Amino acid sequence: MKKTAFAFLLMMIMATAGFAQVVFKFSDGISDSPLKDNVERNVSRLLTEINRAQQGGEALNLSNIRIADFARSGLTNLWRNLPFRCEFRTNVQSCLRDATEYEIRQIPVEVMPKSNTYRGERHKELTISFDKSGLITGVRMALDNNTYESMVRGNAQAVEDIEERRTIAKFVEDFRSFYVEKNATAIYNIFAEDALIITGRVLTPVRNKTSEVVDPRKKTIYTKQNREQYVNKLRAIFGANKEIHVDFSDIEIIRHGSRKGFYGVRLRQKWENVGYSGKGYSDEGALFLLWDFRDKEKPLIHVRAWTPWENVMGQDDLLMPEDFKVHQ
Repeated sequence: MKKTAFAFLLMMIMATAGFAQVVFKFSDGISDSPLKDNVERNVSRLLTEINRAQQGGEALNLSNIRIADFARSGLTNLWRNLPFRCEFRTNVQSCLRDATEYEIRQIPVEVMPKSNTYRGERHKELTISFDKSGLITGVRMALDNNTYESMVRGNAQAVEDIEERRTIAKFVEDFRSFYVEKNATAIYNIFAEDALIITGRVLTPVRNKTSEVVDPRKKTIYTKQNREQYVNKLRAIFGANKEIHVDFSDIEIIRHGSRKGFYGVRLRQKWENVGYSGKGYSDEGALFLLWDFRDKEKPLIHVRAWTPWENVMGQDDLLMPEDFKVHQ
């Protein structure tokens, strides 16, 4: 059977099943016609499958999608925790290029949570990355467009710098998504072997039986951990909680003053986890990440440091890349 006939038959089957095909097309940014056609077909199949699975309340069937194993695993985990649907039947976006791959951004999706404990934004955007062969290498919930543009173009000094910042923005989005996906292995792999990790937990006021506040002051417990300790703790948190919600905002990328390839990323993080009992924990903090982007295909985080947002009174309370020693 010819491909065109098969495609028509597939569309008829979809229509009969009660859902419509979702179409993706590039508006610009890609000149390789075979690659363009290949990716448009592959992404269209992916978005159609997302809507089919969401409508039927089923798991994703990615057997007919050209997608890397790592991306397949990440999307499956995301879907298990936070299913969604593509909002429009036809989606037209530009093709963007970072230092290592291609990327599609701003595909509108609506989160369709399984429970009433979800408190995040319902309307989000999807970002899809792919390599030179058209293989999908990542499917993530995107940062909002204003935050993304501010990251990429803020303090950029040249076109090359913008390309590097776009690569950094992609990995920051991936890093955030790893928590939502409960992907402890990916988090482990993105930290350097000798990474310094400083975590904090805010203790809420304690109340006695008469509901009077015994300790009105919030206290923060800080813990210094290595990569193994941090990820083992995360695995326990992931296993004990039904949902993990992480949002990044106020993101700033700072090039290291003397070490080429090193960047500091400062951001505001909102964290919330919801246990299977319905009880949860939330905090908001200033997060600093020291990234090593000398290997652009496998950047590593050397420092992760967190402090409560309420403790940040000004720029002097925020960390800089030069505050930490790095080895070259």
